[in-house]
Amino acid sequence: MIKIIQPLNNNVVMGYDRKKGEVIIIGTGIGFRAKKGDQVDESKIQKMFVAGKNKQLIEMIGAIQPEYLELVEEIFEKARAEYGFLPKEKETLALLDHIHFAIKRMKENLVLDNPFETEIRQFYPKEWEIGLYAKERIKRRFGIEIPDAEVGYIAMHIIASEFQKSKRAVSKTFEVIELSLKYIRENYLTDVKEESLAYTRLVTHVKYFAQRYVDDKESVDEDELLDQTIKERFQREVVCIEGLSQMLYGKYGRYITVSEENYLVLHLRNCIVNRE
Repeated sequence: MIKIIQPLNNNVVMGYDRKKGEVIIIGTGIGFRAKKGDQVDESKIQKMFVAGKNKQLIEMIGAIQPEYLELVEEIFEKARAEYGFLPKEKETLALLDHIHFAIKRMKENLVLDNPFETEIRQFYPKEWEIGLYAKERIKRRFGIEIPDAEVGYIAMHIIASEFQKSKRAVSKTFEVIELSLKYIRENYLTDVKEESLAYTRLVTHVKYFAQRYVDDKESVDEDELLDQTIKERFQREVVCIEGLSQMLYGKYGRYITVSEENYLVLHLRNCIVNRE
């Protein structure tokens, strides 16, 4: 049994559970006409945070309108329903804090650029769609239209939640993707058709390679015969990827593994063979 400590609005209440202690509860109509000491209608609970374990949550609830918490829960509910994303509590708090300050910036006409906006649109279309959904909900709730740069930042929070990474790690992954594709286009695929299926496959591979590279979880499986065959048959592609490895080493202090190099070489070769 959970009793209400304080109704925060029609859909958010602070309550007390004998086992969990203080909790923040979200549910449509859960705070409507509720009073301190009332029993919570548990059938209406959509999300519950254990406040005692997270002092940051209590501080945020005190400083940020509960409508923001409702908004973030709507965004993550959309992410769960559409794509199966399962954010943890820390991701909810991170997005809550970001959206609160983003709206504050909009009111003050302070717009931030997002250097990864193009990459997010191209490589993470599902997460971009969640960002667009957030844009629509923000406009409906607060009457403010956020720019696409902010859509991208919200998508980055979804990506960080999806891969259980920090936002900094997500930014680094985008850097590796951007640097890798730029290097490949300038040094090998100078006339590639970016809409081709082979290039799309290369881009997808680079995206997941970059995630592994940033996480230091690259493939290390080596096949001597395959390695020898690739070096003999695809010399131009090998030179390109070895150059890429050298470039990434200069920036991040780590070479690409031989196994990862071989996969990248094969994708490059596929782009040349299947030019159309």
